[in-house]
Amino acid sequence: MGNIGLANRPSIIKTVLAAICAALTVCLAVTPSWAQSGIRDTEIERIIRGYADPVLEAAGIPPKSVDIYLLNDPSINAFVTRGSDMYIHTGLLVQADRPAQVIGVIAHETGHIAGGHVARMGDAFAAAAMPMLITMGLGLIAMAAGSPDAGMALLTSGQHIAERTILRHSRIQESAADQAAVTYLTRTGQSARGLLEITEKFRHMEILSAQKQNPYVRTHPLSSDRIASLTERTKNSPYADILESKEQVFEFEMMKAKLYGFLNRPELTFYRYPASDTSMPARYARAVAYYRIPEVDKALAEIDSLIADQPNNPYFQELKGQIFFETGRAAEAIPYHNKSVELLPDAPLLRINLAQAMIATEDSGLNAAAIRHLETAILSEQENSFAWHQLAVAYARQGKIGKADLATAERHFNNRQMGPAVAFAKRARINVVKGSTHWQRAMDIIEIASTAQVERQRR
Repeated sequence: MGNIGLANRPSIIKTVLAAICAALTVCLAVTPSWAQSGIRDTEIERIIRGYADPVLEAAGIPPKSVDIYLLNDPSINAFVTRGSDMYIHTGLLVQADRPAQVIGVIAHETGHIAGGHVARMGDAFAAAAMPMLITMGLGLIAMAAGSPDAGMALLTSGQHIAERTILRHSRIQESAADQAAVTYLTRTGQSARGLLEITEKFRHMEILSAQKQNPYVRTHPLSSDRIASLTERTKNSPYADILESKEQVFEFEMMKAKLYGFLNRPELTFYRYPASDTSMPARYARAVAYYRIPEVDKALAEIDSLIADQPNNPYFQELKGQIFFETGRAAEAIPYHNKSVELLPDAPLLRINLAQAMIATEDSGLNAAAIRHLETAILSEQENSFAWHQLAVAYARQGKIGKADLATAERHFNNRQMGPAVAFAKRARINVVKGSTHWQRAMDIIEIASTAQVERQRR
């Protein structure tokens, strides 16, 4: 029974790989999935910004330096990444009981940004990896030398070292983010009870397996000390019992209803918001659900009742325009999209909606106006590929081929499609005035995209 022979080595390798994979699971458990799709909606984005900007300012972070993205994911979660990007799951918005809970989570994530925790977690992974690999290497040597039990013990030990190191570091960060969140909320005159409520809501889930746990629990490890400390800070805040304003609660309920209508099957929406419920959130949800079936007349009846109550609500006007547009009635959509822009002129997505409807009519008399709206929108939506595509179509209809090619190059560039970006930028360079801003932008795209192509090939 001396040395382990060649026939046994594949099983050793499998064992080692399994142990390494198990250890890496700890790292992956705090890494969010990127499979979710993003959602863009002016109303929701503005509500979230209204929650986030005061907190970011209280943390000394310029709000414009933090991009906030909404992910279509039913789980309750939020996270930040390198570069100060904040991601919020739709599940958090739909399942939260009140605005303070969402605001509390945003304050917590702001604590991670202010503390540089994402970068520090990378350092923790590196610190955990080296002793883990050394210990596992010793285990492999022991197994090859004929001591499988000792080798397996070392392999398991390496895994546990990594787990303890990473989880200890993560718990420290989570507690620090909690404390920072309470500080920011106090500075803005808000209660931290919402954060405490969300935290307590998932406390029991720590005992579940990783497969059954909510992502918020896996990415935000809890502990009794953490909750006790958060409870104490919350209780001692001078704003502990401050509640949200009626306006905040109303817009929150409208946001939830809108999301529920768009993200769930219509029959589920009608169950949650029955016809007997004549509140504005319920009518909003049903309008969306009927539109998605589509039962256009019923959708229009619901949205018209809302417009009668609030004729100057840009989001009701937007939804009515969307209903007309997406049921093949682009010309009828224009007045409502136009009204939404009049009511909220600094909202680029509303301008893009209006321009899209104008272009879809194929009425040449609307082309110039569509271009104006798109050019205005793109000033703050420079990475919006759809807007660039619409602008390319409008330019082409005016015979401005150079500008159309440049807009197409921008679309491909923002989609990381560097080959087509270079090709269209080269075409644009020929058809715009040399030395103009359009010519210079074409040259920039050619240079940047070509360099990116070379770097990609080197990998």
